[in-house]
Amino acid sequence: MRSYKPLIVYMAAVMFLTLAYFASPISREAVWQVFPGLETMAHAHPLGTALLFLVTSTVLAFLAFPSMPMICIAAGFYMDGFDGGATVLLGSAFGGLSAFLFYRKHIQRPSAPLNQQSAVKVWLTLLGLRLSPLVPAPLVNFIAAIFDVSPLQYLTTSMLGGAPLVLFYAQIGQQGHHLLSGETPHWQQFSGYLIIFTLSTLLSAMGPWRSVLNELKQLKGSPGSNNLSLHSASGL
Repeated sequence: MRSYKPLIVYMAAVMFLTLAYFASPISREAVWQVFPGLETMAHAHPLGTALLFLVTSTVLAFLAFPSMPMICIAAGFYMDGFDGGATVLLGSAFGGLSAFLFYRKHIQRPSAPLNQQSAVKVWLTLLGLRLSPLVPAPLVNFIAAIFDVSPLQYLTTSMLGGAPLVLFYAQIGQQGHHLLSGETPHWQQFSGYLIIFTLSTLLSAMGPWRSVLNELKQLKGSPGSNNLSLHSASGL
């Protein structure tokens, strides 16, 4: 039972944060009204603001916070759209990496190794999953933990796959700042990010999902491989 304790504590924290978010009496409209009031402080301390968003996005990505888009939009609102998006992207990548390493430590991977072709398919699949705006990041972390994916491969796919969506949300925040400030929104810049986001979403639909799922089934049913399970106290 002791070997399950870290995973149980983690899942409890995730569930508590998720339920607290959806049960919170604070509406999204109220959050939007807070944004302009904090703008002066953000401009007075740009480095502190960047560090705050970096740490916050790292922690919330590790805990699978269900409203990461709000963090991206806020970063784009208080900072430059690209700088804010890049800050949240970096923080979410490190937070996701921490969750990925945590999953891999407590989840036993199939003992049957992947061949080179299958490994490439898994790598491309992770990239495609990260490009999709419909696939939750915690699910991608779990899949990466199951397969033999290195931390460098995870970071690469997380940064490349998450960039279009995160930067697009940050652009929404930046354009919202322009509107509330009475400035003219940069529609051409926003359209460019929208096109990149649309193309990346379409590209995600071309991933080799079926072949990788079949590979997973073969690994689970292959001789000498066990079903996915948690590590025991002895580390087996």
